[in-house]
Amino acid sequence: MSAHPPLPPFPEATAGPGEPSACADRNVRHPTYIVLLFFVCFAFSYLDRQIVSILVLPIKQSLALTDTQIGLLQGFSFTMCYATAGVFVARLVDRANRVKLIAVCIAIWAISTTLCGFASNFAELLVARAGTAIAEAALSPAALSIFGDMFAPRRVARASSVFMLGPYVGGGVALFGGGMLLSAAHGDGAAWLTTHGVQAWQAVFVVVGLPGLVLAALVALTVREPMRVETLAHASQAKDVVPSLRDVMIELFVRNRFCLPYFAAYVALITLFYSHSAWFPTLLMRHFHLSPKAVGQMAAPAYMIGGILGVACAGVLATRVTNESALRKVLGFSASAAALLVPAGIAMPLVGNSTLAIVLYGTCAFTASIAMGLAPVPLQIAVPNRMRGRSLALLVFMTNAISGGIGPLSVGYLNEHMGQVPNSLGVALAWVGGVSAFLSAALYALAARRVSVARMLP
Repeated sequence: MSAHPPLPPFPEATAGPGEPSACADRNVRHPTYIVLLFFVCFAFSYLDRQIVSILVLPIKQSLALTDTQIGLLQGFSFTMCYATAGVFVARLVDRANRVKLIAVCIAIWAISTTLCGFASNFAELLVARAGTAIAEAALSPAALSIFGDMFAPRRVARASSVFMLGPYVGGGVALFGGGMLLSAAHGDGAAWLTTHGVQAWQAVFVVVGLPGLVLAALVALTVREPMRVETLAHASQAKDVVPSLRDVMIELFVRNRFCLPYFAAYVALITLFYSHSAWFPTLLMRHFHLSPKAVGQMAAPAYMIGGILGVACAGVLATRVTNESALRKVLGFSASAAALLVPAGIAMPLVGNSTLAIVLYGTCAFTASIAMGLAPVPLQIAVPNRMRGRSLALLVFMTNAISGGIGPLSVGYLNEHMGQVPNSLGVALAWVGGVSAFLSAALYALAARRVSVARMLP
């Protein structure tokens, strides 16, 4: 990383006895509540996003879809909309009221998910899913930007790791709750749904979509936009001055030399994550002939427990860093976690026992969630405030445009073109997962080596 002029330390680092905390200095009330509420919102976004994984078989049968179309539905089409929208909302994150932006987007994705339940063909389902994807794009960069204003670097890591529990809790609820809802719709509710011309998978979309409207209201009514840190530190500067996109790119890839391998490492990690999320439930149903309900009951606890333990581990690791060492150590921790993911990612889809496969699935969730829990921290602590939203959005764009597109689609494509290979879906998952994990570990290690001095911003 190139040299930078000295910058003032965070308020928290220099506050003496009796002085206000960093949160108090930054005019933030109830920071724990804000972190937990945004975590719940993130979990619901992944519930809405990943509910398709447990509904693959009934959707495929109902709408006569191919595996490639399912891969498009879960992967490329969804994530491209998500990633593209993220680019457009990023400037709003850097200059507008982030809390209002989050509330509006939650309401839109809740309505879009509900509309999935009214789809009668592939095109209608694709459009409704696109609406969910576009609206979800604002949450991560906006919430993580807010955390950067609320906490000092060593506390940013802990707050962000709680937020990053969202994919694992939301994904686990999608597996478990989706399986239970689907089973109930086929059982006690079957007669009523049939009478009204509604299929079980459509009812599930409606049930999981509507609660998002309650979350949108909670965010709008109970969360207050925090003052931006740089506005406080440099009161003489104009509040609405926002650096150009060119300045953001120079900051990321010229001044901060660790960013290019760091971005690529996270892209590789999320390729594995999306591949597992999209296809592992289907693997259990096809290869081990488990019902959707059984898959939810078995896989969801492993996924959630592994993810929660991993993010908790990331939080513990975060306590071992100082404001000055946070950047280098966070990248090093992520490299180690990705390295541990390689053997688990290869073995999980290839074993011949469903219980062992689920245990390894939980192991993959544990190791991946360590790196995911720490993923936004480098940008939160190394990038100026008015560049942070676009920097995070660029990371989101790359992971979704590349990872979300390549991961699920490549697994579906490889599976369809393997001919008579036994457990072809498992082999495809092993290839995609193993290569992705290896690349992630190597690139994180390279990023950590490129960090010579952690740049801390006020």
